[in-house]
Amino acid sequence: MHNDKKAYQVDRTPTELLSDLLVQLKFLRQECLHYDAGDWSYGAQIATKLRLLLHQTKYSDSLLAQITKRFAFSCPDFLSLSTVRGELPNKGRTDFVRSPLIQYQMIHQPEVPPVLTVQPLSLEPGKRYAKRAFKTWWNGIDILLIDRQHFLNRKGVVCLLANQEGGAHVQPGMDEKAAMLRRGAANSLQIAAPLPDGQTRIYTAEIDQVLAAVVRTIAAETLYTFEHAILPRCQIALSADEKD
Repeated sequence: MHNDKKAYQVDRTPTELLSDLLVQLKFLRQECLHYDAGDWSYGAQIATKLRLLLHQTKYSDSLLAQITKRFAFSCPDFLSLSTVRGELPNKGRTDFVRSPLIQYQMIHQPEVPPVLTVQPLSLEPGKRYAKRAFKTWWNGIDILLIDRQHFLNRKGVVCLLANQEGGAHVQPGMDEKAAMLRRGAANSLQIAAPLPDGQTRIYTAEIDQVLAAVVRTIAAETLYTFEHAILPRCQIALSADEKD
């Protein structure tokens, strides 16, 4: 006889659910610290935490969905660190990897390799940032263009990296988009910089860590939104329940 597993489950109390959320946010911060310390492999672990927090499916509820439902408030708008408004210009007409959620660092010195190192974006104190409705922020706008045919929104980047490298299993196959970036098969941004002797030096962007850098930026947006817009509402709701 088939038994429904849900028959053996009991609902978490609001206090328990909030406690579990705080633990997951702590884990996400820790993974970000490892990434910021120079270990880019933690990008996959950051993606896994973001998937748990944000990714809703017909089989499982994200922590965000559970929290907003249990504490009875509408999902707030999410912070956007994107350097452009809306869709990227010339989408589908450029052949090099680009994203408004990353930046490239160039060190123009003869002894340094001619590469553009990918860096995530971070919050700048005092700067005003746009906010977007969660659905638009999460899967309504493409934020990574690999070539003229391959685009990814935030949900796509998070799930791609989490499923490829951060899950319970390492699959023998690799998603085509992930392979294009990891193997350098996609075209990289190139910048020509003048040298004192009149020659130019070509700097080429590293693209194998683009997914991880984009995910790190998404983590910054997510942590800010939870800390400033979601956790305060949960605390207010709990305080109201305690008074009742």
